[in-house]
Parts: sequence; C-alpha cells; structure tokens
Amino acid sequence: MTEEELKQHHGEKELAEFIRQGAKRRPDQAFGDYYSGRSASCALGAAYEGMYRLPDQAGNIRPTKDLEWFFDCLEGSVRKCPGGDGCKKSLSLAAIMVHLNDDHKWSREQIASWLDNLK
Repeated sequence: MTEEELKQHHGEKELAEFIRQGAKRRPDQAFGDYYSGRSASCALGAAYEGMYRLPDQAGNIRPTKDLEWFFDCLEGSVRKCPGGDGCKKSLSLAAIMVHLNDDHKWSREQIASWLDNLK
C-alpha cells in the first residue's frame, strides 16, 4: 500500500470522533438496529452519520462498505471484548462495537472513549 493509500484510511481515534458527531445528530441510543425513529442510532450508525448527513427517518439505511473502507480498522483488526462480566469474545472491531452496544449496553460515548484508548 502506498503512503497516499495509507493516508486515505482512518483509525480508531477518528472513528471515535465520528461516533460523537453522529450521536449529536441523534441523541438517543438504538439497540438491535442501526437507527430507530428520528432520534436514535447505535455506535456504528452514529459513525456512519458522522460521515454522511442522513435523512431524519433513517430506519432502513444500513452503513455501506465505504464505512469499512474508510475505517479499515473495523474489519482489519480483532479485539477482545472489554465489556467485563466474564465476557471472553474476540471479534472484529466492528462486531465488538455492535456487541458492546447491544449486549453490554455501553453508551456510544463509552464506546468512543474505549476506541480513543486503543493502541
């Protein structure tokens, strides 16, 4: 991969910022789906909305492959679950984010803070 191609991809800290930006647009948290109604998104949904301005009713919208391309860390790295409770899952970063959101009920800000501290 050339230096220019490496610059086009973004890491965990920028992903965290996109989650925060998207969460400002939809202040409530969604569980089990990317979006719920006009005001709720999950962590991945918030990241996608941090990239794009979505319509108020985004219920049928799913993040596309460009989210995974832009943040290649989503599928390009495997992480252990930091959720506690004896959880021993080890999954792609995207899957761990969904797991933390839906199963451990972590807030989007908690997920963003965790992403900020990854090495």
